[in-house]
Amino acid sequence: MKVAMKFQILKLLRSLKILATPCLVFLTFSCQTGLNTSQKIQNVKIVQNRQEMPNTVIQLSQQPSEPKKVVSVKDFGAVGDGIQDDTSAIQKAIDDVHKAGGGVVNFPSGIYKVTIKPNTAHAITIRPQLILQGNSNKKSVIKLASEQGNYSSILAGEKPDSDLSNFAMYDLAIDGNSSNNPVNSESDFNPEKLIMRHAVRIYIGKNINIERCRFTNLNSRNVITVNGNTAPFQVSVSDVLIKNNIFELISGGNVDYDHSTIYTHGKRIQIRNNYFSSKDGAGTKGARTAIETHGDEHTVKENEITGFTNGIYVTGYASSSNNLLITDNVIKNAHTGIKIWSYFSDGNTTNPAISNATVANNKISLNIDGWRDLWGNSASFGIGLEPNSDAPIKNLSILNNEISFTNFSGNGREIDNLASGIRMWRYAFPNINNENIRIEGNKITQSLASGIYISMLINKGEISQNNIVNPGQSNGNFHPAYKAGIIIDGVWKDVNLNSNLLEDNQTINTMKEGIISSVICKNICKVSGNKLQVNSNKNLQIFRQTSQQANNNFQISN
Repeated sequence: MKVAMKFQILKLLRSLKILATPCLVFLTFSCQTGLNTSQKIQNVKIVQNRQEMPNTVIQLSQQPSEPKKVVSVKDFGAVGDGIQDDTSAIQKAIDDVHKAGGGVVNFPSGIYKVTIKPNTAHAITIRPQLILQGNSNKKSVIKLASEQGNYSSILAGEKPDSDLSNFAMYDLAIDGNSSNNPVNSESDFNPEKLIMRHAVRIYIGKNINIERCRFTNLNSRNVITVNGNTAPFQVSVSDVLIKNNIFELISGGNVDYDHSTIYTHGKRIQIRNNYFSSKDGAGTKGARTAIETHGDEHTVKENEITGFTNGIYVTGYASSSNNLLITDNVIKNAHTGIKIWSYFSDGNTTNPAISNATVANNKISLNIDGWRDLWGNSASFGIGLEPNSDAPIKNLSILNNEISFTNFSGNGREIDNLASGIRMWRYAFPNINNENIRIEGNKITQSLASGIYISMLINKGEISQNNIVNPGQSNGNFHPAYKAGIIIDGVWKDVNLNSNLLEDNQTINTMKEGIISSVICKNICKVSGNKLQVNSNKNLQIFRQTSQQANNNFQISN
């Protein structure tokens, strides 16, 4: 996560007042936009170890008014042969539409070479009330010229505080020409001077659409940034739809650096049905994160991500991150799947940083050996909490996800003791409150250590109907207790651990115990209906408490 993204623009924007502008293209959010996910979840019922999710997707409808002007970049001298510099012609077309009050700039089929303007550090200045329309994302290409050095963005507003409301782009490709614009060191990026190599940069605006576009050959800190973090408890970006886009050949090269392909900080933002692939697959340097979210009312749904260190960051690094839905995504060849950050920041010093969040129905496949060279001293996990998180979490549901550990040669490491399918561990702040935590209906296969590892304070929770298959695959030098099906620790109140199925179907079993508990229960904690199945005929203990103090208030029936 990029703490540096709060750079000096915060001071520049702190006194900004965004003026309402007439909409050329605007999005209408139904009443479901402001749903309280935890309330919607209450009526979910479990059927055959799976859960039926309520319809919590934000519904959008596009209602464009008649564009005031429609032009082609070729009307202003653009050639699109990949040789002539078309920067000036494209800019003239955009400015002509802008002077008319908004409209559409068409890009007929062609490769439109653009160069970075030294005075702005970006190539093309985009405007509000503007649609950039291509013929298709394979035929209409904006390509960055070679040897452009370190720049801010290919497309950006005139100034960092330019309001880009009602900006949209459809059916276009942006080619960063990364082989001829390499990253030579991490110092090539300078957040304080906004030198980030974005493809699209938006700090202020509402009703933003980016659909059916292709972003390729890009070495950047972010490909798309819609970062509206202006001041504590204020955001300047809202109502964003990023859908049906392709992000390919991302990052790569000899330098590893912080990166999020899509970086958002705002509210009412949807990231749906996009495809992400890094340049070199598992182990690609600079392919840190595909999607990173900050702020309220985010839906991240039906995306496919392959070859990134982290698939999705769900962060509470904002004034508020409330009503979040992360569902039906496919994450492959990752080091970690979905990471949750819950930090006090941006004026919030007391409220939960993550609230009313649901992570459901995602399929996550971790490539262990593929990331060993780059991240060998960091444990893989499918879904987990960043262990230094210092802010509370309220109403978090992790439901019906499938997590598998793949491409593991068996060469274990000591750090593998924390390589669990689901890992909710507060290392630095173990006494921070976590309220209404639900981990249900998940299937975890071949984890290097335990299937589920929980070490934190929980006030009301449910860890039930999870299926753990063949945990403890690593032969790393760590205590065998870490190879249990489920490990739980912390102070709990009113938490149930019910009907989990722990399986080891191998001839030589790797699971060493069923459930190990060091929990101190302050009220009633029920442990019932859990099952342990081991094909090797070895007798394993299904539930073990590690101290007499932990026995208090447990109701056990397995």
